[in-house]
Amino acid sequence: MSEENSHATVKPSKSVANEAENRVGAKSARKGEPEFHLTEQMRRLSTPWGVALARANQIDPASLGPGIILDAAVGSGLQLIAYSNVLKRPSLGVEIDGNVAVLCAANMFAAADSDDIQRSMDRVIIGDSTDSEGVMNEFWSSLRESGTRAHPPVAMLHLDPARPRDAQKHHIDEMEPSIESVLSSWKQYLELGPRGPCILLDLSPRLDSGQRSMVDEIVERVFPGYSRTWEWMSRGGGRVDRLSLWIGSLSSSQPRRCIRMGTKNIMSEIEGDENEVIGIRLLEPPPFESWITIVDPVVLESGLQDDWISKAIPDGSGYSWIRTEGRRPLLIHTEPISEDDDVRGFVVSTGQVVQHRLSPPEEHTIAQIASSLARLEIGSVTLRCSLDPEMHPKLQRRLHKAMREVEGSRSFMVDIELSRETGDYSMFVVCRED
Repeated sequence: MSEENSHATVKPSKSVANEAENRVGAKSARKGEPEFHLTEQMRRLSTPWGVALARANQIDPASLGPGIILDAAVGSGLQLIAYSNVLKRPSLGVEIDGNVAVLCAANMFAAADSDDIQRSMDRVIIGDSTDSEGVMNEFWSSLRESGTRAHPPVAMLHLDPARPRDAQKHHIDEMEPSIESVLSSWKQYLELGPRGPCILLDLSPRLDSGQRSMVDEIVERVFPGYSRTWEWMSRGGGRVDRLSLWIGSLSSSQPRRCIRMGTKNIMSEIEGDENEVIGIRLLEPPPFESWITIVDPVVLESGLQDDWISKAIPDGSGYSWIRTEGRRPLLIHTEPISEDDDVRGFVVSTGQVVQHRLSPPEEHTIAQIASSLARLEIGSVTLRCSLDPEMHPKLQRRLHKAMREVEGSRSFMVDIELSRETGDYSMFVVCRED
């Protein structure tokens, strides 16, 4: 039984919005997006509005049972607001930090449609989200005080637990609140959809396969037998930006999905089952006129490279992965990549090999590189190779300046590891973009 008065309600309202304005003014992160009250820490941790909306639009409203949408670690509230606006459901956020809870409630009030009567049921509860009974008693009591006699259950649970800041790796036990505590506590209040509970776990993209298996085991213990879909999302910066687990009625027919997000919308999506990726080590420089493609890392991180290849490469064409890890996975192939949108969305750059270089770009070789590329009718080159992080932008700027007056095709330069009898070494390869 929950301790009396262990939770408190913040109701989205004009007075709360005024209080939030006194604490931190509302700003828009991007032109055309809503203005939200966010401290610097909240801004850093919040789900970008475009991502939040895209995720909400992935959910079929018919997959939800009756009730509200719950965010058990609501923070700024941006993801919960997106769910509510798209799915047209009342929302309940739980936040342990009282100051953050006030700003969240103000954001909910500012983003609400004044004509939507369901918004009158929106609440933020300050307290421990692992105490579902205490939260729901406080929520229902607040509704009664406002003249609403309903005792709505929870149709969908979203959890984005806090994790150690700036940690390249962390254990799932370091998440707060803990996944198992939240799922176990809220099981009694979750209404089932057509294919089971509606749960979305937003997790650290740095979780390795062992940690993901531990999360799967937790979910299976609490909600046995329901399907799950792991989703890897990229925003195009050469990394996995978000990792989430979609459970029960929110899952798809496939166990894995990777997504490439644009500024506002999903550009490309692939679903399937995991396959092992096998890379090769080149013994000779890549042939001229062969193709090299830099692929978004979510394709390989999700294990869906075979599904992508089946759409990307024509039947009978040769291909090999020559780099399978890091920010720039590399594929070498004999035919150009398909123009299919779900293929091209995961392509960072693709082009034909036109030049081999034995050394990396350096300040004293910029003029020579620019001259040699100009003779190949190349007007610009983007450095997509491993270089000193401090020197990389300087070298790129000098190359742009040196080739400013040159007309020709665009190109990119990558570094490729070659294995020879004398040892391994890097070759720098220029590819003319298609």
